[in-house]
Amino acid sequence: MKIIILAGGEGKRMWPVQTDKCLIPFLGKPLLYHNLKKIQAALNPSEVIIVANPNIKDQISNIKNELGITGTIVLQAEPKGMADAILSAKDLIEGEVLIVNSEDILDESVYEKVLAVKADAVTVGLKRTEYFPGGYLKIGGDKVKGIVEKPGEGNEPSDLVKLVVDYFKDGKKLVEYLEKVSSETDDVYEKALDKMIADGMDVKFTKYSGVWIPLKYPWHVLDITEHLLSKIEHTISPGANVSEKAIIEGKVVIEEGARVFEGVVIKGPCYIGKNVILGNSSMVRESDLEEGVVTGFNSDITRSYIGANSWFHTNYIGDSVIEGDFGMGSGAVLANLRLDDHTIRVGEIDTNRHKLGLMAGKGSRVGVNASIMPGVRVGSNSLVGPGVVLHGDVKDNTKILVKQEYQVSDHTPALTSYDQFREKIK
Repeated sequence: MKIIILAGGEGKRMWPVQTDKCLIPFLGKPLLYHNLKKIQAALNPSEVIIVANPNIKDQISNIKNELGITGTIVLQAEPKGMADAILSAKDLIEGEVLIVNSEDILDESVYEKVLAVKADAVTVGLKRTEYFPGGYLKIGGDKVKGIVEKPGEGNEPSDLVKLVVDYFKDGKKLVEYLEKVSSETDDVYEKALDKMIADGMDVKFTKYSGVWIPLKYPWHVLDITEHLLSKIEHTISPGANVSEKAIIEGKVVIEEGARVFEGVVIKGPCYIGKNVILGNSSMVRESDLEEGVVTGFNSDITRSYIGANSWFHTNYIGDSVIEGDFGMGSGAVLANLRLDDHTIRVGEIDTNRHKLGLMAGKGSRVGVNASIMPGVRVGSNSLVGPGVVLHGDVKDNTKILVKQEYQVSDHTPALTSYDQFREKIK
């Protein structure tokens, strides 16, 4: 059986994060590495086909080689959807195939559940009590009667959201249907499955109730971080320098070259990447700090994802997603909680999160004593100047400064002397 990994998506909804979703590093390794390792352990595939965009071919090749996986990288010239991605590899598709997304977080058990069902095609349904803007299964018994893409809340044909874990007994038959179906919207794959069902093919589903974390919006990075941190084992590299006066609680991974100074408090689960520096009196809680992050004196990083080579000094960072190469001036604060306790909206979307801080693209900067309100996005290479109170998003390559006017006048001192001050506080 061949495993087809779809890694060519554009990820427009991830702005301001611009790293390809499957290459975002978690715990020092790209997301694709974690998912391929899981597939490798569960299925030991004879061959993997990874469909990717041309810009990330080399990175994916390195991941594949590091894991010792046999397979082919197929390039999808443009991100034209799932059907086009599969057809990009049509010359390699034959016999049994299993199709999965490169960035969805799933339990290993899902693969066994799919392969245990005998049918021409098998998909997976996850029960949802809240509406999800994806495909829903129309079912009858254990058979799939159709797929309804984004039906709208209240119009769902069932409570089962379709996940992208699809088995096909005959891969060439799948290619045949994909090539003869057309659509003006991005649903050729779903229409092809509908056509298979209409033509009498045996298409079944299996219910899945395990972990499912899709990576569609930048705040989903926090969900993946939390999940992966929950799996770590406590490890401190012998090549790390950790002060005896630092406090470490819970499961924490500290990588080679990291330096943890006196007075630092780390409350796990936490990942402290290679060459990270945690300055005196800093606190890190339930966070992922990737390679080269530096905190100066007295910074607090809580439930956040911090990308490589970011730096801080006397800051608060809560429930935030920082892509990397990010800098904060002293005294700047990232708010993460509305005082009215409403859920936080990002643009027009209700995240259903009560705590969410900044989402910042690579290379952005925040000046001294700036304050950024919950759920704000700052684009790549942008600058939020000193003293700014930022309530809304900032586009890529943009500078935001506050204009300050001084009032200048003569001044005749009538100051309290040192001795007078001492008398007043007796």
